[in-house]
Amino acid sequence: MRPALPAASDPGPLWVAAPPMALVALVLLLVAPRYGPHWDELYFGMLPPRWWYVDQPPLTVWLTWMLGRVSDDLWVQRLPGVVAAVAGAFVATLFPRALGAPTSVQRLAGWAHAFTVYPLIMGHLFTTATLDLLAWQVVVLLVLRACLGHPHALLWAGTVAGLACWNKLLVVVLAAALLVGLLLTRPSLLRTRDALLGSSVFVLLGAPQVLLQLVHGLPMAEVSGGLVDEQGDLVRLVLLPALALFAGPPLLRVWLSGFLTPWRRPDRPARFLLPTFVLVLLWTFANPSQPYYPVGVLLPALAVGWATPAVAERWSRARSRTVVAANGVVACLLCLPVLPPTETWVSAVSRLNPTIRDQVGWPGYAQQISDLRRPGEAVVTDTYALAGAVHRYGSSADRAAVHSGHNALWDLGPPEGDEVLLVGEDAVARRGDFGRCGAATELDTGPVVHPRLEHVPVLHCVDPVADWATLWPRFRRLGG
Repeated sequence: MRPALPAASDPGPLWVAAPPMALVALVLLLVAPRYGPHWDELYFGMLPPRWWYVDQPPLTVWLTWMLGRVSDDLWVQRLPGVVAAVAGAFVATLFPRALGAPTSVQRLAGWAHAFTVYPLIMGHLFTTATLDLLAWQVVVLLVLRACLGHPHALLWAGTVAGLACWNKLLVVVLAAALLVGLLLTRPSLLRTRDALLGSSVFVLLGAPQVLLQLVHGLPMAEVSGGLVDEQGDLVRLVLLPALALFAGPPLLRVWLSGFLTPWRRPDRPARFLLPTFVLVLLWTFANPSQPYYPVGVLLPALAVGWATPAVAERWSRARSRTVVAANGVVACLLCLPVLPPTETWVSAVSRLNPTIRDQVGWPGYAQQISDLRRPGEAVVTDTYALAGAVHRYGSSADRAAVHSGHNALWDLGPPEGDEVLLVGEDAVARRGDFGRCGAATELDTGPVVHPRLEHVPVLHCVDPVADWATLWPRFRRLGG
């Protein structure tokens, strides 16, 4: 794992990474229009561009809004995810390259990353986690470069991490974990001018989004707390198996070697990876809103693992290629909409990959709400995805009528009239805020849906007991 100068005939890094980059781009573009938008993609498509939102920084919404000006086609909306997946495959090849591994190992790392579970999921969708994964990879790579004798890479690491704060503030956790990891393994690196400059740039670029959260009372903490209340115990239970699944179960030995082999030798430049991963893992156990948080450190360890002697000695080139190919085929079936969305298939796959479940059924839900909505009646949903579905698939009248108190949609304001169609349990629970309610029904959402869509009551209400400025705060809901 010592860095070595490339041979004179060594191809450039882009040429090495070109095959996995090209194939993953082709596969993701082919499946991008299939099924439908994800739960979160519907939400982002409804938000106008602003400097901040209660539940996230603005970058993903900005890109979604700009692409929406070009086309509403789903494959266009998902182009940033494809680009991020392609870039992620390239970055994966740079880890073994930095450690002096031969071209074959570099390319293998690119293939393994491009066609394993979590990068495929994030490449198919476009959510805040999509760009966040790429940002984590790049930051970790730059820290590795700094440990290899290029301390100026810390300045770039701080720059990338600071910019990433405009997409997802989770990168602050990575920065803190890396700080501790370097304190334990390379404390001298933190005393360099580049470390100070990198930290300063990180704070300067990331501070606006952090300050906006602080000024508004940390609403993101409430959103995260809602997720923990809903699924925290389950996340803690499945966290370790989920991480093994995200990186590809057949590749377990590789990423374990990427953590353990450097740790056993004080002179190894990637030694900081293990304490960094452990800290992010412990943070996730303490704040179990989602199980994927540590993947951004696990995947760099996977890339490093291919360059370790333990993997090279135990796995022949043929075996490595076979394992990576088999893992890739299964990952494509689990992560991408390659087969027709039959109830049996979606039900089976969603047990391992719930994002598949969250991409089907939206036109039907929007049509049901449109059919139930009376002329002149506003719609208030308790779930941003249902509001986003009406906004995407409904008529122009439906789009003008739909509102939601969920997360940042609440900030778009309440309806104006006295007749409202309440959709969802939390919305229907506000029936006491109206003079009369009736004609209750329930959306037909099918057997394989997000838990919040298992029972979606619908209620017609009229005559609000107060003006909407008074009532609207009662409809606010922060959470997943």
